[in-house]
Amino acid sequence: MRERTNFVALAWLTLAVLVCYANSLSGEFQFDDYNVIVNNPRVQTWPSWLEGLTLGIRPLLKISYTINWIMNTGVIGFHLTNMLIHLANTFLVFLLAKEFIRSQWHAENLLNAPIIAALLFAVHPIQTEAVTYICGRSSSLMTFFYLSGLLTYINGRVQHNTIKIYFVTPVLFIAALSVKETAVTFPFALLLWEYVCGGKWQPSMRQLWPSWLVLLVSGLVFIFSQSYATQMARSLEFNSLQGNAATQLEAFAYLLKQWMIPITLNIDTDLKLQHDLSDSTQPLIIFILLFCLMLLCWRRRPWVSFAIAWVMLQLIPLHLFLPRLDIANDRQMYLAGWPIFLSLVIELTLLLNQRAFRIAVVVMLATYSSITVLRNRDFATEIALWEDTVKKSPHKARVHNNLGYAYLMSHRTIEARREFITALQMDPNMYKARYNLYRVDDELSDGLLKHESVR
Repeated sequence: MRERTNFVALAWLTLAVLVCYANSLSGEFQFDDYNVIVNNPRVQTWPSWLEGLTLGIRPLLKISYTINWIMNTGVIGFHLTNMLIHLANTFLVFLLAKEFIRSQWHAENLLNAPIIAALLFAVHPIQTEAVTYICGRSSSLMTFFYLSGLLTYINGRVQHNTIKIYFVTPVLFIAALSVKETAVTFPFALLLWEYVCGGKWQPSMRQLWPSWLVLLVSGLVFIFSQSYATQMARSLEFNSLQGNAATQLEAFAYLLKQWMIPITLNIDTDLKLQHDLSDSTQPLIIFILLFCLMLLCWRRRPWVSFAIAWVMLQLIPLHLFLPRLDIANDRQMYLAGWPIFLSLVIELTLLLNQRAFRIAVVVMLATYSSITVLRNRDFATEIALWEDTVKKSPHKARVHNNLGYAYLMSHRTIEARREFITALQMDPNMYKARYNLYRVDDELSDGLLKHESVR
């Protein structure tokens, strides 16, 4: 019976992913895809990948790119892989939601909550950056190993299976770290799950020591690895601790807004760097209110507390000490957002009658799916993506330079020149836009255009 239920759920999730992301298969490589994949020989052959192990980061992520590249299926192969990863993650969300609900006092009334939460996760538009944007795979693939590790740990605890707890779980944690470094929150996520689902701190710590050991070793690897050390040093010089806190609160509030109202999704948001908490009063108030709500709901509505604690864990602590150069990306919500879907479904189940609940679910699924399909169209070409981004971040020089580059690659040189000039007006020190403008003017004067430009 359990296997049949899982099979039916997987069928519905597959249908949802296909409906929402079928039109992404025709999309082009975009932005970082060129530096990371198309123009990067280290992911195009196995010997090159092996050689790059000592020179780069994220080896498991690069393995996935290498597999796609040597299969010679073109850009559609990369997109199809991203879709399959997303489908796997939606099924993991379904299984984790089932495990969570089993420990709740309203479990008998919430039998449909896992599949609905997973469907909402599958179709929500904020996922497009992690699914449709090929380089967004770093978030979705890391999430796959992260959630697989969490589910393995839970099953190991239930089954008293020491191999799952002490071996498979930390191995999956290592895999997640090998895709993206932000997986370092994994041991804290295990503790959070234990605490919310009625576990005790001391027994949990005894079960979790292999994951804490992996965290310690990975920290030493990051510190002594030249590639990681350079990036960390660069981040630490980026802002003060108070400035980082203010900036992360801005990003936190922004990403929650994107999740709640996903109609202004943006691959290059125009958030400003903050230097003092006094500049982020509204986001600070939002954070404090949510923190208080988390504490108030801990006993009576633990799903609400779990969702708030999870999203805070994934979005705030890490970047206080290692700030992002790009302040916020929609794909940050990919791992952070799944408990919010579960909490939303549980609350609607408890508050609405059956008919009203069904109507609400259908409306949400239809609305989210429609927006996702439309958002995928923005990723169809570089011009479409950056024209959309210019509308949403009109005051950001990099966005105009990238749109100019896209125009240039399509031989729309007059429009390209306009965008490079706009970028320089916003940032006179932007060497990329200056170089691109110089090449356009120089080659136009000679009647030639060699496209030796930089994005």
